Amino acid sequence: MSKRYLSISSANGGSGFFGYSNGNPQLTFLVSNTGILQSQELRFQGNFKRVLNTNSAHLNEVDKTKDLNVDSFVGVSSIIQNIEISSRAYSNRSLENIQNYPRLVSNFMSSLHSKGGLDTQMYNEQVCKGSGFSTISEENSTTSLNSGNYSVAGQKIAQRIPYCAKKGVDFDIRLMCGMFMSEDIDLEQIGGLAITINLAPNENVLFGTDSQNYHYEIQNPRIIVPVIAKSDEAIEMSAMNPSPVLNFLSFTSLYNVITSTEQQVVHRVSLKGVISTQSNFIPVSYINNSSKNGLAQYNPAIQRLVYHLDGKRFPLEYSIEVDRDETLPQNEQISTNPQLLRNYLESFRNAKDVKKSCINPVVSGADAQVAEHGVFGVGCSYDSVSNAGIPAQVSTLGFELQSKLLDPAKFDSAIVDQTSLNYAVYTYYLCRNSVRIVQGQGIQVVQ
Repeated sequence: MSKRYLSISSANGGSGFFGYSNGNPQLTFLVSNTGILQSQELRFQGNFKRVLNTNSAHLNEVDKTKDLNVDSFVGVSSIIQNIEISSRAYSNRSLENIQNYPRLVSNFMSSLHSKGGLDTQMYNEQVCKGSGFSTISEENSTTSLNSGNYSVAGQKIAQRIPYCAKKGVDFDIRLMCGMFMSEDIDLEQIGGLAITINLAPNENVLFGTDSQNYHYEIQNPRIIVPVIAKSDEAIEMSAMNPSPVLNFLSFTSLYNVITSTEQQVVHRVSLKGVISTQSNFIPVSYINNSSKNGLAQYNPAIQRLVYHLDGKRFPLEYSIEVDRDETLPQNEQISTNPQLLRNYLESFRNAKDVKKSCINPVVSGADAQVAEHGVFGVGCSYDSVSNAGIPAQVSTLGFELQSKLLDPAKFDSAIVDQTSLNYAVYTYYLCRNSVRIVQGQGIQVVQ
């Protein structure tokens, strides 16, 4: 079999400038219906710049002293607000549509990569270094955190430096979509693919005291598509099966606001093959706020968590109780939430198979969240045995949450000074899908 790597530019702008406020805010990539796509190798490439609002020459900001930051776990992936994958031939049906895409990326980057992995592979792919001690600048900063293990100021400087190159920074990122984590896709059977990316607001990509004077720009965006030519045998088999079935993974994203210290989050998902769920939290006032890191993950001071299927406890037959001392502020609590975080890792894969992760008592602790680079989430696996998922076409899924909804900025304040905020919760369901491609009729869900 011959293999080719196709470089495909955006159909609505070619190699020009793209951005939320300056340039085209949408990217559309069209993949032809020829060959077999090796979906796990597909990459999104381009050049990223942070540009002063009054600069018409598209020059990148090179001053590293500017308080102009990008989230350390999401990196350049933060430019994608949502992404949709559909068939070109059967455009009436979306195969996968992920809203609030950067927060899903944050889940994967922080949970399945160590600081060393982020410093090497992820740094070169999407310019994210994570949080933790690894450089002299982090060690020597005078602002210390957690007894000098690493520093807040050093973290920001180390993450900021690669973005200060004169010509901007090139990126080569994987798209965290279920379809691109699945098996190879026969492009001829599915009628080609259309990948649509809507760019995120500047306020949710850049943050810091100087960020309100800047915007981001993307130049020469393209996708690299690895395609294998079909063998004569594969062509003959395709001709014998005019209505093939395509099996793939997909993510479904949902958004809720938590306003009460005891609240149920219920989703009527109408999905089959639900494998797992994962959620992360952030105060509503932090979203699209240039003075805050709108992609950081916060613990709303969870006290109790119960997962439900149709109102009954499932898949965990117990409630997760967090050991707390209500006489202590959040950053002095005696628990590091091990049961919450272990089940969260189970939503990605068996926790025993997670060899490297940034989900730990330090980076998932209260001090890191005060510094706005913490990582924290909750989740569970619905089917860790067969990995086929559970049917939920007519069921409700969700969880019951008891929390204090504390303001992260005051985690280290005295009890009398701590205040509460409304929290947004972003929930993602990983599902296994099967669709039948009927020539001349379109794509039909296989029941």
